Amino acid sequence: MVIEDNPDLLGQIVETTPRRFEELITDAIAVESVREAARPVAQTMISAAVGLKYQVASREFYLERLTVAIGLLVR
Repeated sequence: MVIEDNPDLLGQIVETTPRRFEELITDAIAVESVREAARPVAQTMISAAVGLKYQVASREFYLERLTVAIGLLVR
């Protein structure tokens, strides 16, 4: 809550870290597909992961649901 309520406490890292994470995921997906197609897949995967975080009660259930989401994205 402290960081969410006061994002300026961490400076630019609040903006640069999510962008860098998206770039890394996109790069990993682009190894197997076209770069332009990889970016929306990466963005959707990140959104699914964040959304699941608020819907599940355990790490095991989170990983199970994320595995399904990734499977849908890489078909």
